[in-house]
Amino acid sequence: MKIDPTKLEIDGWYREDTVEDMVIFYKNKKVVYSGQSRFQRIDIIDTIGYGRMLFLDRIAQSASADEFMYHEMLVHPVMVMHPEPKNIFVLGGSEGATIREVFRYPTVERVVMVDIDEELVRLCQKYLADWSDNAYDDPRLDLHFEDGRKYLEENTEKFDVMIVDLSDPMPDSPALLLFTKEFYTLLSDRLTEQGLAVIQGETINPERISFHARLVNTLKTVFPTVLPYPYPIQSFHDLHAHIIVSKQPGVDLKKAEERIRKYNLPLRCFSDELFGSLFNLPLFMRTAYETHTEIIKDDDPGIKE
Repeated sequence: MKIDPTKLEIDGWYREDTVEDMVIFYKNKKVVYSGQSRFQRIDIIDTIGYGRMLFLDRIAQSASADEFMYHEMLVHPVMVMHPEPKNIFVLGGSEGATIREVFRYPTVERVVMVDIDEELVRLCQKYLADWSDNAYDDPRLDLHFEDGRKYLEENTEKFDVMIVDLSDPMPDSPALLLFTKEFYTLLSDRLTEQGLAVIQGETINPERISFHARLVNTLKTVFPTVLPYPYPIQSFHDLHAHIIVSKQPGVDLKKAEERIRKYNLPLRCFSDELFGSLFNLPLFMRTAYETHTEIIKDDDPGIKE
């Protein structure tokens, strides 16, 4: 079938607007839900190639075929770096798969999750229930629907691990000021002395890596330890990375590997062998950090190019 990429809608296909110079069409079996919340357009589509998919403002967020790759690689590296993670903060993560992975740890006593879009979370609970796997019913969860930055400004509780699982900072997005030096300073203030955080680090496609590199350099102005790492996921059709930060000037990676083996969690992607090479970065990433040095601040958030 020949597809005209200038058309917004084609019967039997869903169009994702990824970047200015590219669109992707998914052959779909069913439109499960399509609507608009207070904050964003929400589409849940059953596709042939990737199973059920969640799109926000026509950008893919998760797919049933490989969401485990994204969520395992977001949660587990930072969790095993902490000697005993008990008090966890999750910003975003509406699908519930992030807290699903957090609750695998027997040390966890409390999880505070803040998401600005209650309608999105309720839709995920209804249509993506397998992804959360009853995590929303866990009595250790304290769920809030409000602006995450405002919540952290008004609550002084300290956390062992903080997980920032946000959608892309597009123009007029509520996530825009959650990628700045001022916000990361707030994160640092809410971490315990041994605390660590992980941030969804955007694309590392060599042609579009500048925002990721600026994120890394912005985090380096706040945290003594900043560890970016790439991860595999096919449904994003791009290269991506997460970023771990620590308030300590060094992290014992060998002890973290030992904890992975000790926990022996039933995972499908993350492992001690993978962790051992996680922070060996390709040269183009290291070069980008030396090239794109402008710091991201509240008064100039620097929308993703």
